[in-house]
Amino acid sequence: MLNHIDENKNPFKVPENYFQNFNAEIMDKLPAKEANKGKIVPLWKKVIPWTAVAAVFAGVLFLTGVFNRTTVNPDTTAHQPESAITNGLASTEDEEYYYSFIEDEVVKAKYKEMIYNQ
Repeated sequence: MLNHIDENKNPFKVPENYFQNFNAEIMDKLPAKEANKGKIVPLWKKVIPWTAVAAVFAGVLFLTGVFNRTTVNPDTTAHQPESAITNGLASTEDEEYYYSFIEDEVVKAKYKEMIYNQ
């Protein structure tokens, strides 16, 4: 059977004017292309990272003690000469307190010497 085939002759045939409207026919057979819509991202997905950052920041502030500070009422606390010094100058009341404190410490030191040296 293969002996009867002419090698120079092309066995395939194409209909007349097949390739003239080939592109138009293929495009008509394809489905219509849908327009690309942008991806819609919900608001809560945008807010979650910022909420996490705020929570970490609040945690760091809480752990460092920024929120854990207590206010001190100056009337109820003992008189402290360090807190009364302003602009490098102390008031006369603070100086008197300081001198009385030093005198008391000297008296205590002499009393301890008397007790322990006997």
